[in-house]
Amino acid sequence: MRKKIAGLVLAAGLVMGVGPFTSAAHANGTDTTDPVLCFVAAQSIITEALHEYREGHLTGRQLRSILLGTSSFLGDCLTP
Repeated sequence: MRKKIAGLVLAAGLVMGVGPFTSAAHANGTDTTDPVLCFVAAQSIITEALHEYREGHLTGRQLRSILLGTSSFLGDCLTP
């Protein structure tokens, strides 16, 4: 489950142009971040985490960690 959420975060980061693997994408100085994609990625991560929590695969502490990470992701994704 954690690998699935980590994969979603990594994929969303690559698509949105944030994170350590995207420096080449921003080398020309253009901003490729789309706010709609940021929110769609965050929504899918939160939905999956809540589903896993309801099924008992995540503890409350793990869910909180995922939600805080998603908040950080949104902050990075939406910052110009």
